[in-house]
Amino acid sequence: MSKRRDLAGAPERRAVNCRLEFRGKSSDGLILEGYASVFDAPYDVYGGAPMGWSEVVDRKAFNRTLAGNPDLHLLINHEGMPLARTKSGTLTLSTDSHGLKVRATLDPADPDVQRLEPKMNRGDMDEMSFAFRVPKGGDVWNDDESERRLIEVNIDKGDVSVVNFGANPATSSSINRALEMLAEADEEVLAELRNATPAAVLESARKSFARLTEAKGGTRKTLSVAEARKLLDRR
Repeated sequence: MSKRRDLAGAPERRAVNCRLEFRGKSSDGLILEGYASVFDAPYDVYGGAPMGWSEVVDRKAFNRTLAGNPDLHLLINHEGMPLARTKSGTLTLSTDSHGLKVRATLDPADPDVQRLEPKMNRGDMDEMSFAFRVPKGGDVWNDDESERRLIEVNIDKGDVSVVNFGANPATSSSINRALEMLAEADEEVLAELRNATPAAVLESARKSFARLTEAKGGTRKTLSVAEARKLLDRR
C-alpha cells in the first residue's frame, strides 16, 4: 500500500448515515433533501487503525469548491444516469453547521426516480455519500497516519449519491481493498468469510493481516481477488 499522504488528487468516496428524505412535491417536481457529509464527526476508513484510519471533515472543507460552482450529478450508488445536476439547476449544494446539504428537484416521470421514491418512502434507502478529490495540502495527518482531517476537498465532476448503506466501512471501494488484502489470507479467515456479510469483510481482512504479521510459519492459502469475491457470493 502506498503512503496514505500520497492520496492527494485520487478519487475517493465517503458514505455517511445522515438525514435524507423527500420533502414533498413542488410545481417543478419531487424535492429531495439530505446531507452528503457531516462535519466534525469522526468515521473509520478501511475499518480504522491499524490497516485504515479515522477521518473527519472540517467545517471549511467545501468552501472553495462550492465557491467555484462545481458541476456534479445526483446518482444512486455512484452510478447510472443522473437524477439531477448542478449545471441544470436541478441540484443545489450548500453548507450549514451540520454538513454538506443537498437539495434536488426530481422529475416524477423519470423511471429512476419512480424506482427510488418507494424505497425512500419505506425507509429502505435513507443515506448518502459523496465523491471527491483532495488537492495537495488539503488534508492533515497525525504522525502515525491513524487520523486524517479533510480541510479542503474538490467535488467538481464528482457526485452525491443516495446509497444503500452509509456510516459503514464496507463501502464498495473498501470491499475492493479488503479483497486485495485477502490475497494471502489464511485458512481460518477464509472459513470465516464463507458466512460473512459485506460489513464484516473488512474486519476479517484486518484480522487476517494481523495474524499474518505475527505468523512465524504455517500453511497459507494463496487467493486471487476474483476468488476472494466468490466467497462473498456464497454467503
